[in-house]
Order: sequence, then structure tokens, then C-alpha cells
Amino acid sequence: MSPLVVKVKAMSQKKHQVRCNRCYTWHDKKKVLIKNPYRQFYYCPSCIQLGRIESDQFLYHLPEKHQTARLVPFNWQGQLSKGQKKISNQLTDFLTNNQSCHLVHAVTGAGKTEMLFKSIQLALSKGFRVGIASPRVDVCLELYPRVQQVFPKEQIALLYGDKTAVYQYTSLVICTTHQLLRFYQAFDYLIIDEVDAYPFSGNPLLEGAVTRSLKKSSKLVYLTATPSKKLLTQVIKGEMGYSHLPARYHRKILPVPQFLWLWNWRKKLLKHTWPKSIESLFNHQFRHKRSMLIFCPNIQWMEQFLQVLRFRWPNKCLLSVHAKDEHRQEKITQMREGKVDVLLTTTILERGVTFKDIDVLVIGSNHLVYQTATLVQIAGRVGRHPVFSTGCVYFIHDGVSIHMWQALQEIKKNNQLAIKKGMIDR
Repeated sequence: MSPLVVKVKAMSQKKHQVRCNRCYTWHDKKKVLIKNPYRQFYYCPSCIQLGRIESDQFLYHLPEKHQTARLVPFNWQGQLSKGQKKISNQLTDFLTNNQSCHLVHAVTGAGKTEMLFKSIQLALSKGFRVGIASPRVDVCLELYPRVQQVFPKEQIALLYGDKTAVYQYTSLVICTTHQLLRFYQAFDYLIIDEVDAYPFSGNPLLEGAVTRSLKKSSKLVYLTATPSKKLLTQVIKGEMGYSHLPARYHRKILPVPQFLWLWNWRKKLLKHTWPKSIESLFNHQFRHKRSMLIFCPNIQWMEQFLQVLRFRWPNKCLLSVHAKDEHRQEKITQMREGKVDVLLTTTILERGVTFKDIDVLVIGSNHLVYQTATLVQIAGRVGRHPVFSTGCVYFIHDGVSIHMWQALQEIKKNNQLAIKKGMIDR
């Protein structure tokens, strides 16, 4: 074994508990004990998907390479809005101040990625190792080409579960939050995008992965359009810095959802005879050649609804997509290219994907799967492009949920604040 390799116990022990040193989660000894005639040991059930880790094993890692200051080529000719520029400057200041954590609260479509570029360049030029992590693979896949274009001379590692390429050390890493479990005190500057998204939000395993992947003196940034109460409480207590941008970069208001009541939507929409209001809505969309992204509460119901749509409009291109769909990326690309009239989806496309000119329909928006943050993100798929900055968002329901109401109020509040601050063109 190389003398450079550092050897660490796989698990640490207290009187009645053990801690996994890969994911930093604690467990009751009695619950994770494995005992047989040959040996006795503890294991970690939290990160078992990465292979079972046992208390009599060891973890090995290579110390981080010593990086020096260098010139980092930067290729971005875009122009930040006044609000974006303010947050961009706050992030570069954050790299040199005494704070260790900063929350960027910016509405959907605000241009959060563009606000990061200058701080990433500064961090890399200082010799820092930089990581951008997101809970969703789709977000990582969309981020990678955009970041690579801005830093054309920088080798970037893109890491996610199905990635087959051999890992190579790079100063800039884009990965899913699960991949952070593979890093130990690696990052000087770590950015967690979509921090409110599943499966990161409220997940001690992934929160521990973030802590473990950071160097002792490091900088952590959280990005979100819908911060949790926990994060906002930390801001109020002064435990982290805070930036808020209530407007999109193109200075147009956020589309406000329209509530459409349909009693027993689960059964009625699967029949071949529809209420006139819903049929008129679809006919209007097709007549005006408006592409639609339709969110459905589960895969089984979505596939049934797709067959109904194909029966009613056999000449339209109607597709569905979900997390286990092997052709997901291909269908998303077709949608981006304007080749699809209607794309049905689960919440897998609630964030991290951008379509140029679409309207959004949420079927059963009062279903439990649609939390407040989810509905805000879904509504945020509309009007993101500066040329196509308007569009419609429809919530079909059979009873307004608290999450629907909260999402509506959040969107309206941001619009009002943006108007008050002069960030919207009326």
C-alpha cells in the first residue's frame, strides 16, 4: 500500500452507539449487530447501497493534492441583471469572509447558475477544489455542458450512479449528492443546488455526506427557490449568510397558477367523455400549437391517461416519461426541439430542466405527492426564456390543498416584492 494512503476505521464506537465514518450516521449497537459462530461486528444500513461497511473494516483515502494559485480561462459573454450581479458579488465576497455557509434564495428561472460563475472562477484561481452537487441526475446532466462551456480549459468530473467512466481527479466536480459519500475532506468550495429536492431534503445520510466531503476550512453554498424552515431559521440565527432574488433575469413576472376544479378527476379524466371546460382547454392548446408539460401523480395513472389522450387526438405527438424510463433523455430532447405536443411526466421533471415555450398542467394538484416546494418548482417550468417569458399554469384539483394555497401565495409574494424593488418591467 502506498505510504500516501490514509487509513481510517470504518466505524467509531460509543457506549451504546456506533457511527459510520463513510456517511456519518449514528446507530444503536443492538440494531446493527451481526453475530455468528465465526465473528461479531456492526454494520451501517444507511449507506449499504454502496456496499456493506463493517466495524472491523477500514476506509482508505488519498490526501488532497496541494493546489496553487493559477490562471483560469473564463468564457462567458452574457450579462447579469442587477439582482444577479449583486448575488454574484456576494458569493465572491463570501469566499474571503469569515462565514462558512451561505444560502441563495432565488426564484425559479432567476439564473442561479450564471450567478455562480465568477465565484467558481475565483475559487479555482485560488487553487481551491470546487464541487457542484444536486440531488437530481437531470440537474447534473444539464449543468455539465453549461459549466464546461464557461470553463473550456478545465477538466470536469461528472459523477452519478450510472456513470461507467473511470474516476479521475479534477479540481472541478459536478455530481449527485449521493456521490459525495465517496469524498473525504475534499472540497474547499461546495455548492448544493436544489437543496430542497428529494432525496436530499431532510436526509441525514446525505447531510452527513456533505459534512464529510468538506475540508476543515471550507465554504458551503445552498441554492434553492424554496428554502426550508430549518434553513431560514439558521439564517435568522446568523448561522449562515443570505441572498434573496425574487425576480427572473428577464424582468417578467412569475406565471401565477390558475385553479381548475374537477370533481373526482381520477375517474373522469380516464373516461372518453370529458367535462366541457377540460376539453376546451386541450382544444385551445392544440389550436394555438402550444406544447404542454402535464404532471401526473403516479406512473400507473399517467400511462392510462396517455392512452385516453392518444385515443382523442391520434394525430398529435403524445409521450410520457418517468424516472425508470430508459428513453427519458431522448424524450426530453425531443420536447426541447419542439417535436412533442404533450409530454406527460411524474415529478421527476419538476426541476432541473428547461423548455423554451410551454404551458404546464398539474393533474390532481391536491394529491399528497405535490408539496408546496414541488408545486412552486412545477409552476417555474413556464416562462423561463426571455423571448417566451409568458405562459399558463393550471392546477386541476377536486379540493384546494394547503400546499396549493401556500405555493400560490409564495409565487404572488415574490412577484409583489420584485415589483416593489423595481425588478419587473410592467
